[in-house]
Amino acid sequence: MSRESPLSVAAALTVPPLDRGTVVAGHRGLTRQVLWADIMHAPAESFVRPGDLVLTTGADIHQPGVRDFLTFVVGSPAAGVVVSPPPEVAVGELYTALAPLADHHDFPLIHLPWEVAFSEVQRALLPLLTTSGQDAHVQMVIGRRERESAEWNDVADAFATALNEAALSNGVTVKSSVTDDLVMSHFSSPPPAATVSALVTSARLRSDFPYDLASWVFLPPDHGPAVPVPPAVTVTPEPDAPVGPRQFAEVLRQHPRSMATVLETLQPLIDYDRTRRGQLVHTLEVLLNEATNTSAAARTLFLNRHSLLYRIKLIEELTGLSLKNPADRFHLEVSVRVLQLSEGDDDRGSRRESSPPGGTAQHGAAG
Repeated sequence: MSRESPLSVAAALTVPPLDRGTVVAGHRGLTRQVLWADIMHAPAESFVRPGDLVLTTGADIHQPGVRDFLTFVVGSPAAGVVVSPPPEVAVGELYTALAPLADHHDFPLIHLPWEVAFSEVQRALLPLLTTSGQDAHVQMVIGRRERESAEWNDVADAFATALNEAALSNGVTVKSSVTDDLVMSHFSSPPPAATVSALVTSARLRSDFPYDLASWVFLPPDHGPAVPVPPAVTVTPEPDAPVGPRQFAEVLRQHPRSMATVLETLQPLIDYDRTRRGQLVHTLEVLLNEATNTSAAARTLFLNRHSLLYRIKLIEELTGLSLKNPADRFHLEVSVRVLQLSEGDDDRGSRRESSPPGGTAQHGAAG
């Protein structure tokens, strides 16, 4: 699917893993155009934009604000709503209440199994959405918590206060809202992306907001497509901290097209490991860690040299890249490092061939 073509909700539902979704109501609205896919929870009515494909786990209508939030979304100019309820939440009453509204507004209401991770949905869809240049204006900034932190609420509140102060000193008005996993800041008049980038960086440093605690996205006003976050916002290190490979990999991870290239490169190995209980991804990681020294890699993997050479042959055949070619080797190494960062800390590399969310790890020695 071309990035230049508008992405309808119907087309988005053909993209794995969103293809596991079921349209509950609002079928006539499947032609709506998707401009962005974002995770939202109640209360966040003021942050829903036209063209947003809203992803939410909030399905318990007995929780404060959930029914009102979803009712608002279904009547909004968003593209659709994808509800992924936790296993213990019954959704019959919710869907019974929302389905007539969704049909009335021609608004797609989609049910997605709980085990499908929203991060995987975004990773698949965002590269397909047309993005504008970084000189665009920005209406909103959303920071999404990327890891567990007991200090999230405190540092997010401190960030919001610092952003407000920095914005006021530059003649800009901003209103922020903090939830359990989001900090959302809405500008009264859209400043240029470069100005917003500087304000966010300044606020994060003033509030001691850890650079790896959240990822950031800029949202332009009205119907404009989402603006990729300039790397400085996401990866600016703490004062006096060194800029190393992790920061370099983070820049690539936050760029949808780069992330799509990484997944395209390694997906054949991931698929092989899942279907044949293989260890090709882990083998590639170890081989690169050992500077492609086959003797050292074989010792680390507890393999004889013949078995390792067989795995290397499979890796090269499946990826179409040669470890003997410097450019190909660089391509593979960057892909592996970015994948490591996107799935967790580097020391979790041995679980790289695990099943997708809801599955179990494959530890077979074959392949």
